[in-house]
Amino acid sequence: MTHVRLRRWTDVDFPILAQSNAPEMTRFLGGPESDAAVARRHERYLRGWDVGLPRMFAIVDDAGVALGSIGWWEATWRDHAVYETGWTVFEHAQRRGVATAALALVVSDVREHGERRLLMACPAVDNVASNALCRAGGFTVAETREDTIRGATLTLNFWTLDPGA
Repeated sequence: MTHVRLRRWTDVDFPILAQSNAPEMTRFLGGPESDAAVARRHERYLRGWDVGLPRMFAIVDDAGVALGSIGWWEATWRDHAVYETGWTVFEHAQRRGVATAALALVVSDVREHGERRLLMACPAVDNVASNALCRAGGFTVAETREDTIRGATLTLNFWTLDPGA
């Protein structure tokens, strides 16, 4: 397993979003976003640290090399205020425990800085790796339903976890 840590999102992390926007990295997210949408996402990630949320992080190794990104933000699910988490891990860093370690660190961050009772993750049902990560992270499938992401209709699993438990 690769040792990872989370680093607060900064201007130097824009290349993580650009690299993560490739077709092979977005196949479970409805495909790549426009360059303008990626730039807006980066600005939201930066601004989140000034206004409280989202709390986005670069996933880095001991040498500070970026392996992907992860974070959490406010969401509404079944008319309840929850947090949602999402991640991307570069292909060269997959199957090395990077996502597992990063998700555990985010759950700890939610425990420390969040006030809502549930943390949710919503991977596509055919995203085997992300669904396995949710299961390994202690999340429970609460429902499966269709939703629209980036203009594409996807079938998603809605996994939930009580970070205080």
